[in-house]
Order: sequence, then structure tokens, then C-alpha cells
Amino acid sequence: MISATFALGSNQPLKRIESGIFSLTRFVGAVLLCSCYTYSNEAVSSAALMAPVRVELTEQGSAEITSQVGPRGSMLEGVVAAKSDSALVFSVLALTRMNGVEETWHGEHVTVPTFAVSKIQRRKFSALNTGLFVAGLVTAGFLVKTVSDPGNVGRGSGGPPSGPGQ
Repeated sequence: MISATFALGSNQPLKRIESGIFSLTRFVGAVLLCSCYTYSNEAVSSAALMAPVRVELTEQGSAEITSQVGPRGSMLEGVVAAKSDSALVFSVLALTRMNGVEETWHGEHVTVPTFAVSKIQRRKFSALNTGLFVAGLVTAGFLVKTVSDPGNVGRGSGGPPSGPGQ
């Protein structure tokens, strides 16, 4: 936690002031890490530049881009870097082979002819799924805290406390 120490006078004790900004930053960071995304189909011609997408290739398309990605590439994930009437250029972040093996890429550009695309899906943030996931995490944290609270452990069978002389 970020803190600052200030002296309020020469003979005053030091006070520690906690910053709420750091807590907010941690919360926003956690939400971003827990974010959920969905994919929705769109037409190849309407693919937006710099949009995160997942592209499934036809078998002919896989053969067409073999010189760029190697054999048996079936799906690309990345960002649309450029487009024309006849081709799309992707900045590839992941490549899936026909046997299901996924490879991590680092933004290398791959040109895919439009006829080689079987399906293109745009990645979108899902507020509902993210909200439900975060609510589940908060609930789980609350339950763990409640169960681990020393006041809740070893209470016996319950009922009213015993009175004087019992």
C-alpha cells in the first residue's frame, strides 16, 4: 500500500496517511484481469481496423498461407492491421493448428486472402459476464472470511449461553 509520512511539528509524533488511489488502482487492475470476452460473427468485408478478431480458415486458406505460418494453420487470433478488397493483414497473437496445438505469436503480420476466411469473429468485452464473475469472487471471499473468523469456530452446538450457576 502506498503511504506517506508527515511530521506535524518538531515534537509531534509522525502520522501515516494511506492512499486510497492505490486501492482503487488495484481494484481496477483486478477487474481488468478478470474481464470476460465474447466473440460475435461478422462479415469479412466489415472487419474494422485495429479490431481484435479470431479468424477460422478454409482448408484452401490454410494451404494458401503455409509459407507465412507453416503447415496446417486453422485459426488466427490477433488484430486487423490492414485490409483491402482481396486480403486482410493480421497482427497475429496466437495461431491454432489443425491438431489443436496453439502457438503464441508476437504480432507478426500475416496476409490472408478474403477467400481463405471461413469465419471471422470480433472479440468484445462482456460487462454481464465480468460482473457475474466479480460478484462470484466477492461472494467467495466473503464466505471464506466468514468461515475463517475465529468467532465462528468452536462455538459448540449453539443455543443460548449457559446462565449463572450452571
